[in-house]
Amino acid sequence: MMASLASPSRAPPRGGDDGDASVVSCASIEIDDVVVREKVLEQIKNDHYHPSTFAPVHRNDSNEYSGMTMSKQQTLLWGSEPIGRARQCSVNSNNSTPTDMSPNNDTVGESSPRVTRVAADATPTSSKLGTFKGVFLPCLQNILGVILFLRLPWITSQAGVIQASGIVLLCATSTFVTALSLSALATNGQVQAGGPYYVVSRNLGHEVGGAIGVIFYLGTTIAASMYILGAIEALQTGFELKDSMGMGGGQTVILSLLLCFTLASIVAVGVKYVNMSAQTFLAIVLISIACLIFGCFLAAVGVFEGDLPHYNITTINETDGSEIWEMQSSVKGFDNVASNWTYDSSIGLTPNFLWCIGLFYPSVTGIMAGSNRSGVLMDAKKSIPTGTLSAIIVTTIIYLTVLWLYGCTLSDRTLKENKLVVTLAAWPHKVVVNLGIIMSCVGAGLQSLTGAPRLLSAIALDGTMPILAPFAASGASEPTKAVWLTWFIASLPCLAGNLDAITPIITMFFLLMYATVNLSCFLMTVLRAPGWRPTWKYFSWATALFGFLLCLTLMLLIDFKMALVSFVFALLLQFYIKKQQVTKDWGDSIAGIRFQVARDQLIALTDRSTFYHPKNWRPQLLVLCTLDENGNPLRPELLTLAAMLKKGRGLLMTMGLVKGDVRYEFTQSEIFTEVMRMHMKENGLEGFPRVLLYKENLAEAVAAALQATGCGALRPNSVIMGWPSWASDTYTEEQAATYINLVKSIVGCEKAVIILKNGAKLLSYMSTRALLTNTIDVWWIVHDGGLLLLLPHLLRLHKAWKGCRLRIFSVINEYTEQNESIEEFRSRIMMFLDEVRISAEVIPINLTSDELSGVTERMQDLSGNDMTGTIPLSKIYHGILQNRRGADITQQVETSKAGSPMKGLRGFEQGCPIVMSEQGTPSEQEMRPVKELDLEGAVLPQSESEGFDFMCGVARAFNVDMKKHSSQARLIVTNFPLMMNTVSPKHVVDFIELLTRDLGPTLLVRGSGKEVVTTFG
Repeated sequence: MMASLASPSRAPPRGGDDGDASVVSCASIEIDDVVVREKVLEQIKNDHYHPSTFAPVHRNDSNEYSGMTMSKQQTLLWGSEPIGRARQCSVNSNNSTPTDMSPNNDTVGESSPRVTRVAADATPTSSKLGTFKGVFLPCLQNILGVILFLRLPWITSQAGVIQASGIVLLCATSTFVTALSLSALATNGQVQAGGPYYVVSRNLGHEVGGAIGVIFYLGTTIAASMYILGAIEALQTGFELKDSMGMGGGQTVILSLLLCFTLASIVAVGVKYVNMSAQTFLAIVLISIACLIFGCFLAAVGVFEGDLPHYNITTINETDGSEIWEMQSSVKGFDNVASNWTYDSSIGLTPNFLWCIGLFYPSVTGIMAGSNRSGVLMDAKKSIPTGTLSAIIVTTIIYLTVLWLYGCTLSDRTLKENKLVVTLAAWPHKVVVNLGIIMSCVGAGLQSLTGAPRLLSAIALDGTMPILAPFAASGASEPTKAVWLTWFIASLPCLAGNLDAITPIITMFFLLMYATVNLSCFLMTVLRAPGWRPTWKYFSWATALFGFLLCLTLMLLIDFKMALVSFVFALLLQFYIKKQQVTKDWGDSIAGIRFQVARDQLIALTDRSTFYHPKNWRPQLLVLCTLDENGNPLRPELLTLAAMLKKGRGLLMTMGLVKGDVRYEFTQSEIFTEVMRMHMKENGLEGFPRVLLYKENLAEAVAAALQATGCGALRPNSVIMGWPSWASDTYTEEQAATYINLVKSIVGCEKAVIILKNGAKLLSYMSTRALLTNTIDVWWIVHDGGLLLLLPHLLRLHKAWKGCRLRIFSVINEYTEQNESIEEFRSRIMMFLDEVRISAEVIPINLTSDELSGVTERMQDLSGNDMTGTIPLSKIYHGILQNRRGADITQQVETSKAGSPMKGLRGFEQGCPIVMSEQGTPSEQEMRPVKELDLEGAVLPQSESEGFDFMCGVARAFNVDMKKHSSQARLIVTNFPLMMNTVSPKHVVDFIELLTRDLGPTLLVRGSGKEVVTTFG
């Protein structure tokens, strides 16, 4: 009966008048593990709302088509809503996450595989921003900053205008190509909270994205420290307040900490005050830049010198050698064309080209400001690329203008000794630029302290890093905890008291972020996924790859040690996130890479015939499990056995067998699949579970599944299943026929069969193995391609079987007795095992010995004839257990060579290989009558009852011998008999029961006929 092979059948929900036939209720499913149940139901819930899920088919109560509208008919016939009336659901192409537009969907799930966020376009159209105010001005404000005012003239004096121009252009190039990649990513879907973190995590996966997101957060936070230190430096230098408190360098630290706390308090009170002041700060910055440029231009033409210093210089009179004192102006044309690297006591070193790149690079960051505001833009796909690239071009022009104007106007000494020289040349007064610098630094610091906490909150909301969970702020609430954490972290670099000491750190973090943005664009472009449809077209895989390599190269060249520290830190963060075992269905490109590589390798593997060579053979296991009503395997020992064979490094698939109707119970089968996945994980198995729903004929269902399971070379070649528990009790012919037909179906698909009998004892033996002999006993009756030898060898590689000895009980036939002694036979088997590199103890078993004479007499009594001289017992058992090729233990697939230890045995006298086709297909062979088997003229009983008595006698004889030698073995491995159509399935079941009666855990193995061991290296 089917009930013994699968879980109890479940009646499908009734359709028609009583309800919707396509809807399956999951409420009645009882799963033992509450965690599993909640996880599975959440997965089903998410799948139900995913855009890729078809809408259910609805029928009216009358079940009639007449009077139905076109939309109802379309819903009935195709199972979906008409175009234009489908359930509203917008899909973000970056992460494939549905955004339900329903009014109640306003939360962000922390543990759901698919994170649902507030729709980014929920802002009223009237309040949305255009390109200029929404992207250009924010990027301009974030790019222009303290480095322009305090360090660019100094860099020009050290590197010269030519090399300094190279520094600016090199840094701007990296941001420009990054902006191209960012524009492509941003126009492939809305960029939500988190900005660049959101882009990277949805394209490179939550592990890489989370690590880079934390690094970007730290970079933004430390950038706030840089702006604060810049503001204090401008305040002390511009208004001559340095050491006014008599504290030396401690004054800078105290003022920096006070300013940092003040700015953090403003942000904590409300971000609206920061947004209101942003445009005011930007206006002051632009006015300051105009003043310093105009003042320097007036100084160059000799109209205005402001507060530029004059220097007393001494020259020697060539006539009399006397000293001449002269007053030299700071205005000196083209004094900084060439580089003049000079030691600087404030930084304690002599700078070089690469060091100056690290110092200047933070001044070109800030290109992400526009993409962070995609939700409030009227046309994000147009505004983000245009505004970001325009801001980069404008700021680059400003940098080059200031660089060339100051470098070609003022003297080298003036630029080196006065890091705040822009205020000295400012028009109309230096106070204007001093205030502009301070306002610029304060405004940029506020922006950093505002953006960093929200970035941290976005990372925490995604749930990939549980340690950040307290800093998550959902909905419209302010991330207050994240603000104060950001303040604490930003306060630490302020203790350095010098912005030159922290700019290299900021550079490394931002370069790493930009590198991953370019990498995301490169991978998406190369993979060409159907979901990659950016509206921005001015990019290519070459620009993205160039940007990625350029950013990495700059990191390594600027500071090799700091770059390595950044890489290691990112890897540690990624390892931490991976250890959390959080799954996110964001459609990242890493999954696309895995798919592409797997696809290419699978095609290549299929085309290479060497994969099927015995040297490359490995067990590709398919475990057949019957499930209970909760989806739990009834025979968990099968999974345990599969786990012990995983050293074979093969593919593993599990198939749960459930009687049901796929039309109504598919959702239930998906739940059971997840339950099986949990059981596999508990057993340390990595593989692919699946539940098979079948209606009536289990054998046909399994045969169809075996033919369709797998892909290319990754198809199961061996099937593990359990021996039915009802076989040891009273059972019906129908039960036996169902099971044997199932085995025949597997054999017909040319798969090896591994049947575990008494598997429950195997689990108990694992805990009490000290009471047993540590042996695995193989009763080698016929040669099956070597699987009978390979399986115990693989088991011994597992730690649970590490100390077990392998014993092979080799059955001697009549040819061996006539030609050689038992010791010679043992020696040749040992040499054969040595050639195939399997260590074992060989024990010959003589089936024609006197100890089995009782069986022979029983045969004579049953037939009425003296058959002992014509039917040796070994030949009878060889006929029963003969595999599809009819080969015995002395046969193997390879050609016999001179000197081979197997030469001279049956099948090797001709020195030629054994060909599979000589014996026909498995199905053809097993359909032959008994008298047609290769028993070399032996006369067998022709009636079924008489033949069955022969089989019983042989089984009892073997059972006696097996109990004598292997009663204490931890595992017994032997051949599964040939299933001839002339023998009823019930007799086959009885034969195996008699053969293995009162034995411990037993593996019945039927090889596929293909060699799995070889003597060749």
